[in-house]
Amino acid sequence: MKHQTILIVIITILYYLFGSNGIADTLVVKNGDTLTGKLIGLSGRVVTFKTDYAGTLFIKVDKVEVVATDAVFTIIFSDGSQQTSALNSDLDIEKIDIIRSAGTTPLIFNTDWKRQLTISLDGANGNNQSQNFSMYGESSLLRSKTEHVLNVAQTWERTDEITTTNVLDVKYNFRWLRESRWYNTLNIDYAYDPSKDITWRSVLGFGGGKKFIDHSLSDLSIDLATSVVYQSLDDIEEVLPALRVASTYHKKLFGGRVQFLQQNRLLWITEASKGVYDGVFGIRLLLSNSLNLDFRSNVKYETEPAENNQKADLTYSFGIGSSF
Repeated sequence: MKHQTILIVIITILYYLFGSNGIADTLVVKNGDTLTGKLIGLSGRVVTFKTDYAGTLFIKVDKVEVVATDAVFTIIFSDGSQQTSALNSDLDIEKIDIIRSAGTTPLIFNTDWKRQLTISLDGANGNNQSQNFSMYGESSLLRSKTEHVLNVAQTWERTDEITTTNVLDVKYNFRWLRESRWYNTLNIDYAYDPSKDITWRSVLGFGGGKKFIDHSLSDLSIDLATSVVYQSLDDIEEVLPALRVASTYHKKLFGGRVQFLQQNRLLWITEASKGVYDGVFGIRLLLSNSLNLDFRSNVKYETEPAENNQKADLTYSFGIGSSF
């Protein structure tokens, strides 16, 4: 059960990333209201500000008078100049284009990580007895020059005491932000799916991409990476070159209370002339500052699937999620 052990270790790391940050920032709206909480950032002329009493707020820059913080941020102005400092009343927020956390350390524990864990359970009795379980976890860290995103998905199904599905999918993506929304990327993927004779598959890729939309309420990015696939299919191990094309789109509606997610990845194993596609489509409804309902569908398709697995896999999940 080494794969379950790996999963437990990954979940433990996610929990170790939990941390509490002092809330001491102040935002003054032009109508005179003063908000206390934590500045998340600014992009697309929208300030993202998190409070304990009203959740995460998205406020247009032209409605903000002053933002004051204790923490240091990277501040990029509309003319392209930038500085690293705390925010105060001396800064004209109308002249600021982007505000992001100033940390540059590649891996930082117990600080500023955003985490989401969703668990879905289902079961049936009668002619057939089945138990279904799926888990989706995400942890992300945004800095002035770097971004980290870790996704972990586990799907398990057991029918009449026979395990029919047992899939693990782990994706880690690191971005080094450059000029004009371009970035370099490093990605590490790991998956296993015994039902498709995939004992395990690891992918390591290096490449680049661009953010076509970089907004507090929406973002769209596409990247391309030259990759190496190290896999064991039906206990036959091989190392193959590949190309990886990925896109990510997020959209927040109704003040962030509804969130739409779409992630697509095409891995083309060049030497074997084989393509592997997987996509995630989801809608998240926020119930409170930390709880949400999560609707998600996953699509997996291979141009040369294992025997008796010719169709694309389409799964749906509905569960309760928690943000940390």
